[in-house]
Amino acid sequence: MKERGSNKAKRDKNSILVDVKMLLKLYHPIYQRMPKIERVDGCAKEFKDACYSLIRHFCIAYYCQEVRTENIRKMIGDYGVMMATFDLVRAFGIATNQDLYLMAEKMERIEESVGKWRSATRHTLAST
Repeated sequence: MKERGSNKAKRDKNSILVDVKMLLKLYHPIYQRMPKIERVDGCAKEFKDACYSLIRHFCIAYYCQEVRTENIRKMIGDYGVMMATFDLVRAFGIATNQDLYLMAEKMERIEESVGKWRSATRHTLAST
């Protein structure tokens, strides 16, 4: 029986990976300009760690169908941490408005892609 909904996520299979990597490429120079305390133990470090965690859980969800649902939930959590720490980076004035705008664009695409994976999983679970 064909799994309904999973093809939509698979068509966008690399969009999360590509978008998070592009976000990190934008973020890296911003991160290097930050005060050391933010890089060591602040919201800036948490943002970066959440990005890498999202990549980790995406790869597991993509290659290991038996734990896909669990890892999609973890991607949702990672994205939540990214959003919360992004707001703190903005509030503390750690990055310029231009940098924040470019980061927000990538984060919007990531949110859409994670939503597609979640929707595809819902359809798959409903059809079994």
